[in-house]
Amino acid sequence: MKPDINHVLKVYLGTDANGGYEPLYCEDRLRHAFPDNYLQLKELIAPYLAADQIPDRSNEKLDLIREANRFADSLRSRFPDLDDITIQALSNRWHFGWSR
Repeated sequence: MKPDINHVLKVYLGTDANGGYEPLYCEDRLRHAFPDNYLQLKELIAPYLAADQIPDRSNEKLDLIREANRFADSLRSRFPDLDDITIQALSNRWHFGWSR
């Protein structure tokens, strides 16, 4: 049986009901939830985690919220199998990475 990609990503990202993202202990969460096959699941989610985009810096002030929404739209186009909560969590992860 093929694993539910949304569930696996939500576990890895520490996603809450609103699409929140918890950047700490991603690997640990995955290993704890799927002790027998977490390495295979890590490979399965790798393309989703590798998705990225460079923020549009053509405006005088970079608006990361707008850019995170644009990233979410690109994820919806690229990965139609992802649900809205997973998209939001990946978008929050992207925002977190660029805001640091």
